[in-house]
Amino acid sequence: MRNRIFWLLATIMMSGAIMTGLTSCSKSDDDNNNNNQKKVAVLLPDASSLDRWAIDKSNLESVMAEYGFKASFYVAPETAEGAAQQVEQLRNVINDGVKYVVLTAIDYKKINESGLLEQHPDVKVVCHDRFILDNPHIAYISSADTKEVGRTQALFLLNHFHSSGKASMTIEILEGPETDVNAKDYYEGAMELLKKYIDNGKLIVKSGKKEYNQVKADSWTVADGKKAMQDRLASYGAGECPDMVLAAVDNQAQGVIEALEEAGITNMPVITGQDNTEMAQTNIKNGKQTMTIDKSLKDMAYNTAMIINSLISNSPVHASQTVSNIPGNFRVAAFFYQESS
Repeated sequence: MRNRIFWLLATIMMSGAIMTGLTSCSKSDDDNNNNNQKKVAVLLPDASSLDRWAIDKSNLESVMAEYGFKASFYVAPETAEGAAQQVEQLRNVINDGVKYVVLTAIDYKKINESGLLEQHPDVKVVCHDRFILDNPHIAYISSADTKEVGRTQALFLLNHFHSSGKASMTIEILEGPETDVNAKDYYEGAMELLKKYIDNGKLIVKSGKKEYNQVKADSWTVADGKKAMQDRLASYGAGECPDMVLAAVDNQAQGVIEALEEAGITNMPVITGQDNTEMAQTNIKNGKQTMTIDKSLKDMAYNTAMIINSLISNSPVHASQTVSNIPGNFRVAAFFYQESS
């Protein structure tokens, strides 16, 4: 068997803003910009759970410098303590007079409960990657179309099912924590395509875990992905595993692989992923993981910086779609996969 590696363009879109016709500033505007006006705070998760946050931080540092922003960066772990720490970071930067904030929420509910955005409506917040639900005080979002990510993963699995010629196949579903709004979006996007196949018995979930509350994890860590897969394997016989695994991100895919290997499985099922990490690329080349989705993190960082620049210069941000009344636009991403022959 030889493995062939492919890059394909997919209809996964980056939601954010594309600016046109930026206006020039007067000298007084420039003076203002050179002082507090160009101060930007960037609040991100640290890389202890997901390696990609180190990439986002590096990308944002680079593009913020290109725009000449005085950007300060703050990180916190993706834990309950880290969520509380991030709220304090937000409070502190607002108290320091920062008017522009890029925020990837560790727990969006904690941000909402703090009331900070309601208390400071003059602070412009741009959500980077993760949307903050039920909060009208967000200026813009720069992210991927998360439901489309889920749909693309599901479509990949369905293509595999149809090409197999089998009457039915087994599948298990692993999704992320409810603290991240994106996790449920990935699930809902995937289930838009998978549900009818599950309902009619063509895709069999032997564990019986199908609803989001049954498949969500405590975190995005490899360890929680492994724990989830070990739980699913309890519904299979010795040496058996599902034909396909919908793993939302590459960390979960790695957890799936570790659980399967510890169970003595050598012939891996079809396993999805997301983030295009180095770990995933290695797994794909070694025939362990089947696909991953690249959301073009560099483009996302540029998108975020363009939005901040537009807000600072009081220029229009043109968008073709809104998410909970927050404007957005689209860009193409890609997915990377392995096919055996």
